[in-house]
Amino acid sequence: MAPDEDAMRAAARELIAAGRSFLDAAEALLDDPAATERVVAMMAVVSQQVQRVVSDAANDVAKRAPRARKNT
Repeated sequence: MAPDEDAMRAAARELIAAGRSFLDAAEALLDDPAATERVVAMMAVVSQQVQRVVSDAANDVAKRAPRARKNT
């Protein structure tokens, strides 16, 4: 086998292992509604923080942008 082919096989195995881990975690959440609620609550907090950071960054960029002059 060529080195590139070995690397692709190894990457594919890693992806398969990650997929299995994801499915195991999803199954665990189905079996534990309280855990599901905690995960959803955590994701809500994370999304609020991301929204705040993006909004602050957009405001900073807008403040630094040169103002367009009106030709009158």
